[in-house]
Amino acid sequence: SWDDAIARVAAKVRKTRDEHWIATEKVGDKEVPVNRTDAIGFMGGAQNTNEECYLFQKAARLLGLAYVEHQARL
Repeated sequence: SWDDAIARVAAKVRKTRDEHWIATEKVGDKEVPVNRTDAIGFMGGAQNTNEECYLFQKAARLLGLAYVEHQARL
């Protein structure tokens, strides 16, 4: 069912994010907070509107994703 599929995807995204979470990063001689994961990427498409792309990138940033890309040149 759709509910089962959504729950499974959410669990896998959370598991991957939690396993690869980067809370701090060393810059020079001190630790700075970064709160991100490099294990998941997010890509929008050329058929999306600007508003949809804005919402996609906001959702990706809320999850802590560092790699967000949009391909609107095609």
